[in-house]
Amino acid sequence: MSRPSTPLSRRELIKTFGLSALLLHPVLRNMAYAAETPFEKAPRYVLFFKGGSFYPSRTNPTTLDNLAGTPIAPLQPHAKDLILFKNMNIHGGTPKSEGYKEEHAAGVIGCTTGNSYKYTQNDSYFAYTDNESIDIRIANHYKSRPDLSDVPLASLHLGGGAHSDADQVGVGNRFVSFRNRAKGDTRYGNAVEPIQDAGQAFDMLMRTAINSCSAQSNQPGREAANLSAVQARRDSVLKFIVADIKDAKLKFGLDTEHAHKLDGMLENWSETEKSARQAGQSPTRTANAKMAACPTLARPTGNGANKFNLDQLSPVHDQMINLIKLAFEMDLTRVAALTLSGGSSGQTWPSRGVHSAHHQLEHSGNVEQLVKIDTYYSEKFAGLLSALKTIDDGNGRTALYNSSVFLGMECWSNSSSGHYLTNIPFILAGQAGGRFKTGGIVNANGRNNNDVHVSCLNAAGIETKTFGLPTLCKGPIV
Repeated sequence: MSRPSTPLSRRELIKTFGLSALLLHPVLRNMAYAAETPFEKAPRYVLFFKGGSFYPSRTNPTTLDNLAGTPIAPLQPHAKDLILFKNMNIHGGTPKSEGYKEEHAAGVIGCTTGNSYKYTQNDSYFAYTDNESIDIRIANHYKSRPDLSDVPLASLHLGGGAHSDADQVGVGNRFVSFRNRAKGDTRYGNAVEPIQDAGQAFDMLMRTAINSCSAQSNQPGREAANLSAVQARRDSVLKFIVADIKDAKLKFGLDTEHAHKLDGMLENWSETEKSARQAGQSPTRTANAKMAACPTLARPTGNGANKFNLDQLSPVHDQMINLIKLAFEMDLTRVAALTLSGGSSGQTWPSRGVHSAHHQLEHSGNVEQLVKIDTYYSEKFAGLLSALKTIDDGNGRTALYNSSVFLGMECWSNSSSGHYLTNIPFILAGQAGGRFKTGGIVNANGRNNNDVHVSCLNAAGIETKTFGLPTLCKGPIV
């Protein structure tokens, strides 16, 4: 069999398999190669934010070939897909605020907006901004494009432990995504609160998929009922779509690789049902009996709200990464933000011996503990990159290749009073559909993170040389 000249689209697959099958089965989702706009013309964008910068002097490899001993060591398997920036600043190294100046707010808001900000009191926890963040800028651009009208969500905002260490005082350090302030907005009315309940985010994605795709289905009135039925009836997935799969192999003229994927999927499902029947009929079945997992999409239950323990947050972060993967597989959005912690992070990692809050470690100058906790965020960033690599966008490209993934962070500290906005080791991953050459280190020589954002804007089809404060910009850096 040979692949048709026109790539398979989400719409075509929904018509053939039904939305519920497409949602529930990874191989089918991975076959939905194309929306109407190719990814090289509108690459995905992810803003991944962690509180506190990686400690610069310990994030200083000479090449990406050996990251051992650095807080970004978990990223070693993805080295060819990364750009590490050295000697890059936020706000030129000095807070660009209207009024009181403090580096934590400068780090958070400067990282994501590259712009100035304001205070209601003399403390970073009372900072706010009138200006849009990079993720919202790209999302608004995509939303305005007629060729992307088929993408239902402008952006997806998720979090897990997306707090500062003093939210009870003021919430100025917990937000990373902002739209331009509109008349009548409250102080934080232009800030985007991330969803920290994974089940809530899952439900929202399911509703969005059903609503946006029902018109494309051959039986639109049955899509919601079918989805609910399949999720409830987990012992008969095979019967649900076996005939459609056989028809699809003929209709789409699938190449050998994808025909084999479908055949393998049918075989796996057959074995799953066989195991389930045998286990259910066996009088000697025990709680430890091994049985192949039925390939359905379970509703996650993690919630990161008001949590600071990374042992508790780790499964929540993993669920949020999987939800981003699902949203990208279905092309429900091209823009996502994932906030693992706000600025002034109060997070701990007890299972690894980190019992003091992240922010406290900075002020005590406990570099070894800082490096240890920062490996956690690197592990999750690596997990996101791995998830994107599993999405097949066709033509030998993965979702990571077709994305710009920015690892954002704020200031760093090494004493009771020191806060620094210089030499922040920002990381950009993915090739943006072929726009970026990755696998190396870029010496920014004092340039600002604004120029990374300009590069991502250009990759998204926004021709500009500035983002945020023009005085901080020199143009695209990659």
